[in-house]
Amino acid sequence: MARAAAVASTAMPRVNLLPPSEVARRERERLGRGWTWIVIAAVIVSLLMIGATWVWNQVAQQQLAAEQARTNTLIAEIGSLSDVSGALAAESELTGYLAEAMGSDLTWQDVRRKVESVLPADVSLVGFDLIPGAPSTLVQSDDEAAGAVGLAGTITLDSPNTIEIATISAALRQVDAIMLSDANAITESSIQEGRFTYTIDVTFDQSIYTARFAAEEGGE
Repeated sequence: MARAAAVASTAMPRVNLLPPSEVARRERERLGRGWTWIVIAAVIVSLLMIGATWVWNQVAQQQLAAEQARTNTLIAEIGSLSDVSGALAAESELTGYLAEAMGSDLTWQDVRRKVESVLPADVSLVGFDLIPGAPSTLVQSDDEAAGAVGLAGTITLDSPNTIEIATISAALRQVDAIMLSDANAITESSIQEGRFTYTIDVTFDQSIYTARFAAEEGGE
């Protein structure tokens, strides 16, 4: 106990002799330095934010300029295709006109062969008065073609003998593409004695049309 008391008695006593005004001044300086660093840090953060905003704005401006350039390029390309679009539109229009004008296109030799296929050997097809039906501008199915009139009128036959015109009319009705066939008249030839002329009313369906110029349904 005596030794511990001796050690304690040898410590130098500390006494704050600074006047209160000096203590207050030092405290103000410490606070001032603290606020100065806070202000400097705030300025640095503000500068960093301003810099980042400027960089972002520059990047955005570059992206905008690139998009504008791309838009102008696309507009120029579209403009260069206007002639092509016009040509395609004109082609489509002309194709439609052609399909309408040539919708009743047919091969007469095929029509003639159909008629002659059932004629007796001494009977000849010497004339016709046929009017085409409505033109077919679209490709038709077999059923559609068979149900529409392609040619209608009369055909004229020549024979050196009298023939059963009703029998020939019935035979024609069995020919593919012939919808109707009815005997019309029989007269003796005024040009050559002993020959006879027959007329038969006949109607062909549109399967005789070639459809070379018809367009696919739903197509241009």
